[in-house]
Order: sequence, then C-alpha cells, then structure tokens
Amino acid sequence: MKTYLTTNGNFITSPLIESHLKTFKDEEKPQLTAAEIYDAVFRSAFHAMFFANKEGDIIRFNEKFCKLFRYSETEMLTIQRPNILAINEKAFRDFMAQRNDKGIASAEITGIRKSGKRFPCRISSVIYHSDYGHKRILNTLVDISDDLSARWNIGG
Repeated sequence: MKTYLTTNGNFITSPLIESHLKTFKDEEKPQLTAAEIYDAVFRSAFHAMFFANKEGDIIRFNEKFCKLFRYSETEMLTIQRPNILAINEKAFRDFMAQRNDKGIASAEITGIRKSGKRFPCRISSVIYHSDYGHKRILNTLVDISDDLSARWNIGG
C-alpha cells in the first residue's frame, strides 16, 4: 500500500511503503478519501479539536471541544475566539506568528471557560488545504491544569 505524508511547513510529499502495517479497512473495500480520514480522526479523538477557516473563525468542533470550554454545542456555534482563548497574551501571539510563518505550531496558552475561569492548555495547529482548495486550520487543545499541578506538587 502506498501512503503519502504531507507536511504543510515545507510542502514536502514523500511516498511511504507500509506493508508491515495492517489497515482498518479491508483491501476489497474502497479506499477512504482524505475528508473521510480527517472526519474519522476528528470524531474519535481523545482531545478537543476544531477546524477554523483562514480568517480564524471556528467552522467545526468535536464534542470534547464543547466539554473543555463547558459550552453546549448550540452555544459554541456563536462563540468567538477571544471568548475562549486569551488572544492578547504573548504566548498566543507568538504561537500565531509561528503557525502563520511555518504552517504548523504548538504552544502552551490560556483557555477561558464559559464561567470566565482561565486555565492552561496546550494547543497544536496545522494549516492545510481542503479537498476543495480552501485554506483550513486544524487545532487540538489539551487542558494541562493537572499536569502543572503535578509538577508543582513534586517540586518540579
């Protein structure tokens, strides 16, 4: 089976031969499209994920994303980025600059829950083009409050 790995940073595409790996689809069944693969990963992810358009507007999110910020799915449809992420902090601005420059980035930033409570989170983000040629941004967020508490408790 041939698979192609693409990184948006340098737009490198290289073929990978993975004959030793099993696929979750039988060879007789049709191959999944890129959109179907993204959708499967998105829906089954352990962490909060959201897609944004080139303007940064949230266009799709998973259930874990709503739970992380404590909004219902209906409420989340109207939420703007400044209501859930501390966009004026240096860490966020540096993260955005790196992502815009390289097409991929990760950082520790501040999230804002519905209650207004701020919490530390780790974000990873990648810019890509959809099957229809639209610029999209895939983001993953993880609440790291417990990680930081554990570090302080063990003297880290």
